[in-house]
Amino acid sequence: MKKLLLILIPIVLVSMLSAVSFDISGNHRVRAAMYNDAAENAGGHIDNRLQIGFDSQFHKNLAFRVALEIGDIVWGNGGGGISTNGVNIETSELYLDYMINAIDAKVRFGQQYYADNMGLILDDFVSGLFITKEDWMGMDTEFAWIKGWEGALNNDDDYNVFMAHANFKDKLPMGIYAMYGAWGGADTGNFTLMPYYKLEMDPLTIDVNVFLDYQMNPDPTDDEIGLGAAAKVKADLGMLEVGGDLLLAMENGLTTISPWYQNGLYIYGIGKHHDGANLYWNTPYEGNADMFVSAVGHVRYPFKEDMTMFAAAGYLVDTGLELNAGIEYEIIPDLLMLSGYGAFGMHDNETTNYLLGTTVKVEF
Repeated sequence: MKKLLLILIPIVLVSMLSAVSFDISGNHRVRAAMYNDAAENAGGHIDNRLQIGFDSQFHKNLAFRVALEIGDIVWGNGGGGISTNGVNIETSELYLDYMINAIDAKVRFGQQYYADNMGLILDDFVSGLFITKEDWMGMDTEFAWIKGWEGALNNDDDYNVFMAHANFKDKLPMGIYAMYGAWGGADTGNFTLMPYYKLEMDPLTIDVNVFLDYQMNPDPTDDEIGLGAAAKVKADLGMLEVGGDLLLAMENGLTTISPWYQNGLYIYGIGKHHDGANLYWNTPYEGNADMFVSAVGHVRYPFKEDMTMFAAAGYLVDTGLELNAGIEYEIIPDLLMLSGYGAFGMHDNETTNYLLGTTVKVEF
């Protein structure tokens, strides 16, 4: 705690004294889960985490952000054991945001959060430089250089990613990502095109991504091409919301950076309330030897103003079938949320898996 105060107090004081405006935001999450593993061994754990960010506007053209993550602390383990004095403070974001009036564009450099449309390639904190320009030839555009890996400082052995993103929202409900990633000195890399289409036509919402991934190797005859698509469809029927998620990846799949694609499952994927107990999900659409499919249907029923029931059923090829359900309770509107959920999975008709969990989350 003393280390945290030594970090936070100077940041807050300097920001308050020098900034035109100052803001604090973040969330604190506590979750507990009981589950078994791939060998049907029973277990479970409790963990908690605080994410807190400080935003300062030094000038109308210059902003600064620092965000810290305190946790993920597993109770009884590491920093969560007796005395709870482990080193568990990390820097998530640390960047300057500068508006260049001459070209009417923003440049942001440092550690920052970025996610593509569905988190198929990237949904994480990265180090790099981003340039954004709105309403340029009818498009909102982003250009980025991401430093994925720094090897030996004086060797050409790094991993760099270059990205361009255009959103044609003023003309069409669609956009496209173009990414080039390369390992220095290794003659390996990839080039990815990922267009997406988002349509909102009450009561229907449709979100579709399609990707083509060209994977380069030192011997050009070993180059590969991956193809695939992901779609999320939702229909808001007033007292009931139904929808589905479909992810399809042909052989070789998609090159990722740090994905966090949510298919709504807890055992065989990533769900809204827990992402730390899933089994068999290790980006199965990257470098896959055979076609991969994840198909999930879901339903939500807000039976009270502050309570919502939800359920999902999904099948993953060569993995298994999962059924899950739960309830969300908004204890304090827009601040404190409690959720409880359970899941049952059948893996290739050989093993059965379960999960029972609860999550408390404060967002501010």
